[in-house]
Amino acid sequence: MSASSTTAVVHRFIDEVLNQGKYELLDELWDRDLVWRGGSLGEVRGLNAYRSMLETSARGAFTDMHLTVHQTVAQGDTVALLFTNSGTHTGDFMGTAATGRHAAWLGSGFYRLRHNKIVEATFAEDILGLLGQLTAPGPGTTS
Repeated sequence: MSASSTTAVVHRFIDEVLNQGKYELLDELWDRDLVWRGGSLGEVRGLNAYRSMLETSARGAFTDMHLTVHQTVAQGDTVALLFTNSGTHTGDFMGTAATGRHAAWLGSGFYRLRHNKIVEATFAEDILGLLGQLTAPGPGTTS
């Protein structure tokens, strides 16, 4: 695969699945035996488990999620991204009940592809910064 074709697959996943909610494209873009590593968010193996996790987080803990890519670097079968993720906290997330707050956090991700499908993805996201946005006192409150 060329760097442009691997980048196209990853950007299509972000644009169409993550940002537009077209989960029916997961079968086309991800390998059924995928491995997804989310750092403090854990590890998921297999397309069905990944689909469930993705739909739960997008429809549960955060709504109107949007991932904005700031930088893309591709080499061989790997695509690296620097991004900002954002959404409104409408459900439980890591023990924090819904706050209704909109939050944005920085992250990086590495996607490895085989036969035009994503087979592995590893992420580092600023979850501590995200939790701080969700739990910090709001305007007009005292600590």
